[in-house]
Amino acid sequence: MQYSRISLHPISGSLGTIVEGVDLAQPMDDETYAEIKHALLDNLVIFFRDQNITPQQQIAFGKRFGDLHIHPFIPALEGHDEIIQLKAKSGANDNLRLANQWHPDLSYTNDPPLLGILRGVTIPSRGGDTMWVNLYKAYETLSEPMQSFISGLSAWHDVTKTYRRQELQSEGGPERYRMTYEKSPPTLQPLVQVHPETGRKLLYISELTTTHIEGLNPAESDALLQMLFDHLNWKELQCRFFWRPDSLAIWDNRCTCHYAVRDYDEPREMHRVTVIGKVLN
Repeated sequence: MQYSRISLHPISGSLGTIVEGVDLAQPMDDETYAEIKHALLDNLVIFFRDQNITPQQQIAFGKRFGDLHIHPFIPALEGHDEIIQLKAKSGANDNLRLANQWHPDLSYTNDPPLLGILRGVTIPSRGGDTMWVNLYKAYETLSEPMQSFISGLSAWHDVTKTYRRQELQSEGGPERYRMTYEKSPPTLQPLVQVHPETGRKLLYISELTTTHIEGLNPAESDALLQMLFDHLNWKELQCRFFWRPDSLAIWDNRCTCHYAVRDYDEPREMHRVTVIGKVLN
């Protein structure tokens, strides 16, 4: 596609590009939106710099892509239910471990979201990058026999995998575990999926919530999952984004996993909008 409203500056050979030429604080015409949508489908994750937008403008931008999601567990920004407030005093915050593994958002639900829109509000002077991995290439770089083998398999995704033993043994831990399980019971997801808009095959897996593969015995399942998790760590499949205040990232949650790097010792605050549905508007 020839772009006339925006310009693209790729940041890696696998995925990710910086988009220039648009002010997200201003109303967006259909032609500009169409180019942004095409850039997202082509590059899987796109980035914007110097976007000084309000929460209302971030919500409005998200609604161009589809309806917005209200997260069942993560607190929202006060007065803006559609925005998740991700706030930490430093990377040592214990709850950040939940983003410190490769994962698509909400893979443990029956209808995982289309995309995430994350804005940098307070950024540490160093560290705190976010990484993404290309799940098309994760599938395509497996051997043909492995592709054939996993194409008939499905894996369980369970949010209670994030609970640690000490949490379960703490006062009220078993009750919190039970409530979480009942609110979001495990979901079976095919290991190989087809993107509904590009038609490309991809490897769908989450270090954070994938527990076991249906039909395999525990040793087989553990070994295969570990191999696939290790495969996501192949650097040639990834990109890494250095945040600045008012930077914005949009990723296709259907064909990427992301990983938040916890190498910072200063406050960090991010605001995320999540778009639901099957295809982009």
